[in-house]
This record gives sequence, structure tokens and C-alpha cells, in this order.
Amino acid sequence: MQLRPIYTEPENCQDCYKCIRECPVKAIRMEDNKASIIAERCIYCGHCTQVCPTGAKKIRDGLTRAKMTLAQNKKVFLSLAPSYVSEFGDIPSETLVAAIKRLGFTEVSETALGAEIVSDRTEKFLAQAENSIYISSACPVVVEYIRKYSPEHVHNITPVVSPMLAHAKIIKQLYGEDTKIVFAGPCICKKLEADTFKDLVEVVITFKDLRNWFEQAEIDLCALAQRGEREKFVPYRSGLGSLYPIEGGMLKGLHKNPRPVHNMAFSDLSTIKEVLKHLDTHRQDDSIFLELLACKGGCINGPAHLSQVSPALKRYEIIQKSDIGDPKNDFKDIDLQILFCRDPQITEPHYTEEEIKQALAAVGKTTPQDELNCSGCGYDSCRDFAIAMLEGRAEENMCVSYMRKIAHDKATVLLQKIPAGVMLVNDELKITDMNAFCASLLGEDIETIYEVSPGLNGMEVGNICSFEDLFRAVLTTGKEITERQVRENDKTWILSIYNIQPHRLVFGILQDLREPLVRKEWILEKTQEVIKKHMETVQQVACLLGENAAFTDATLRTVMDAFKKNDLNTL
Repeated sequence: MQLRPIYTEPENCQDCYKCIRECPVKAIRMEDNKASIIAERCIYCGHCTQVCPTGAKKIRDGLTRAKMTLAQNKKVFLSLAPSYVSEFGDIPSETLVAAIKRLGFTEVSETALGAEIVSDRTEKFLAQAENSIYISSACPVVVEYIRKYSPEHVHNITPVVSPMLAHAKIIKQLYGEDTKIVFAGPCICKKLEADTFKDLVEVVITFKDLRNWFEQAEIDLCALAQRGEREKFVPYRSGLGSLYPIEGGMLKGLHKNPRPVHNMAFSDLSTIKEVLKHLDTHRQDDSIFLELLACKGGCINGPAHLSQVSPALKRYEIIQKSDIGDPKNDFKDIDLQILFCRDPQITEPHYTEEEIKQALAAVGKTTPQDELNCSGCGYDSCRDFAIAMLEGRAEENMCVSYMRKIAHDKATVLLQKIPAGVMLVNDELKITDMNAFCASLLGEDIETIYEVSPGLNGMEVGNICSFEDLFRAVLTTGKEITERQVRENDKTWILSIYNIQPHRLVFGILQDLREPLVRKEWILEKTQEVIKKHMETVQQVACLLGENAAFTDATLRTVMDAFKKNDLNTL
């Protein structure tokens, strides 16, 4: 089974939810703390591949299949997307063609030729169509978005194939139906388009793939340029079609329509979603044509581009290298018609208010005040997250506030069940937490205070015991204390103090010297049992919450290690 154009490598996913936060359509499902792409929801904009901090979101390899296509066929053409100018701007286009042909391609042709006849057919369609709003079919991401999430506007898409498919038809008409075509560009969604139209395009590779291919073949573009190696595009250079990769570029190729048509260009999916939201309020007095591009600024900023230069300079390169040409008359008989329909896989289920409330309650949100809408889970609001849980796209442990509460509760339970006195002290020599066992060891007065203020958070160590100096010494020097015998009135304890964060936070283990020896093994065994039972949950919380929960995890581990290395010989 062929991989989808974008997929997840589970072993690299660190469940940070950044892909969910950044996905414009929330086409991500969390399963076992791993984020996977929901194929039927994805529009393949590729944004997740750009923002994933661990590189877990991958673009399907096209290089292997491209090489296989060359090896198995006599005539293979490369269709080069017009944004190549901004990607390989330091290399003369004739040298780039020569380098590509060195890879084994029969010829290289500009996809922009297809763009020009797409503009021509769109222009003719608009001239005859009734007054309405029409949307360019050039961007496959926009088309996918409308088909899946704005299906009421499917009929607004102009019935013309994309420039890539139009160019493939040109090549096959000129050089034979047996010609195989590989497309190279910055768009990941083109891979999905090629999967749908396998009779036209064999495989899509990215500009990154193309650069890697040059490196593997030991082709030095700069060296070729210095040697003056030159090859020409076939059948000839493009004209205004080369402007397609910049916002408004398609509109420059449209001539003034005899009927009133207002041309507008918008880019970036967030903007496009707003544009589509209220389109139905248009008055049918004249027509509006919308050039919509999913990538901000146009295809020059496609998700698979490599060049990091300023978008302004990329746009400049496109404009400067655009010639005037007119291939539309040479290919006027090519059929470019296509009808778009809504995606039948997308159905938006309806959930009752009670179902949503139950889902919210599962993560501890029982009142509107509990709905923080912090987006820590990746969703814009707690209600969106609840709906995602109902749809099976999200898990309860994605809620940061909920898991933080669990972490706190687990830590509190563990601290209280450890069969020894434990107190945490900060660099101000104040208690940050203490268990009830420790309070009982320190005497009835402290135990009474503890009942009123569990944990004694904020109380000065010197107010509850006489060994404040030992805590001060460890916090100052960072040198831990192991099994120090401490006397206070008629009481004798064994005190150990260990670092959690050197010079900032330490914890002390207090044991009553009068306890019978038989408690030694029981204490260790009971502690191991409690830690083992609850540590797995705490570790999961640590992965989710980072430093705060990891701190809890580290504290409990350190307590356990302390018990292991302390033979408790004095008990």
C-alpha cells in the first residue's frame, strides 16, 4: 500500500501537539501519545512538516520512484514548476536544464506553459459564465480545502485542470502518449494530485529531492555554470505563466474581460478561510474571480522549498525572469475541463450539548470557568478539544491543566504514603511540602499545625525543628548529608538531606531512631511497592508537562534512591 504524501514516524513523535496547534484543519489523531495524519481530513498543505520540532512528520519520498521511472522508460520529461527561479536563482536556467538532463531525463519543460493555457481557458470560461463568484483551480491545497471543509463552494471552482496537469497534457500531445512525466516543485499536495491522475504524471518530487539527486549524482551546478553548459527548455520558454508562483501572478495573465469581472488575489490558508466564510452574501450584479493560494505569498513559499532568502527577493526573481510568450494558440485543442465535487469522506457529526459537557467533565472541566482555552492540547478551545475526543481524534491526557492536576494529586499521594518523614525545603529555608508522617515525628504541636495547613507550604524550617543549619549547609555547599544523627530534647532521629536542584531545592528524610529494626525491610518494601505502582503515570505526566512534572518524577526517584543507598542500619 502506497504511503500518503505526508505521514508520521511514530518513534520520532514526542507528543508535543505542535502539529495539532498548527494544522489549519486539525487533521491529526492522537493514539497512544503519538500523532498520526487523518488521511480523509488532511488537505496536504505540508505545514506540519515545517513546524514539527523532531522531524516526525515526513514527506513521502519521490526520488526512488523517479529514478525507477527513468530506468524503465525511454522518454521521461521533467515538468519544472515556475518557482524554480526563486529556488535556483543563482544558477542560469539553461545550466539547470543541462544538469537535469545529466540525471537522465530526455527533456525539461516549464510547467508555466500549462499555467498559460489554464489562464486562457479560465478567461474564456469567465467571459461566458453567469454572474457569480469563481475560484481558481490552480492551487490543489485550496481545492482540497473547499472539497472537504467548504463544500458549498465547490461549484465556484473554475472547471479547469491545474497547470501541472495541463502541462502534462501538452507534453503528451507534442511528444507522444508514451512519454512519462516527473514533476518537480515546492508543493506537497501535488503528490496527491499525481496519485489521482496517474495517467498524466508518474511521480512528484520536491526541490529538496532534486538537490539531493544532484548531490548523489555528483553534479555541481556552479561548476556546470562556469563551464558554460547550456540546454534549452522544450518546446520553448514560458511567458506570463511564470508569474503563477507569486500572489496575484495568475491575474497578470488574464486580459480585461468584456463583462464586469473583479479579480482579487489572496494567499495563506487562514486568510482564505475568512474569504470563504461569507462568500454567499455576494450580490449577483457582476462576477468576482478569486485567485487563492494556500501558501503565504504564493508557491515561492511552498512547504517543500529550500531557499531561505527573503520572499521579496524571491518575488523579484520571478518578475525579472518573466518573458512574454503566448503558447495558448499552439495548444488550443487540448481538453482541460474538469468538474470538482465535494469529498464524500468528510461528514461533520453533530454532538449534543450534553455529550460535549460529558467530554469536558472527563478532563475535569465542569463549569465554564474551568475552560481555560489555553490551546495546550493543540485545539483552539476546550470545546473543540471535547469534540475531538468524541470523534476519537484526541485523548484525555492531551489536556495540560488536567494532567497537571493528576501530577499534583499523584505526587501528593506518593509523598503521603512514603513510610518515612519527608520534607522539601527551598533556598529561602522554607518548607515547600511535607508529609503527615514527618509532622507526626516532629511532635504533637507540629502535627496540629499540619492538620490546619497540610504540607506546611511556606513555613520556615527553623520554626518547626532545630536542624535548620543542616539544611542551610546543604543548600549553600551542595554537599549532601547522609545518616546524620540528630537529637532534640528526648527525641533522636536519623536525618539525610539530598539535592533536587542544587542550591535551590533539597529534601530531607527523617527517621525515628527508636523504631524497631524489623521496620527496616518493611519501609523499603513498602516504598518500592508504592513507587512502582504509581511511577508509570507520573512518567507519562512528565513527558507531557515537561519541567514541572519531570521535577515531581525526579523527586520521587531521588527519594527511592535514597532509601536504596541508605541501609537504615539505625532503625
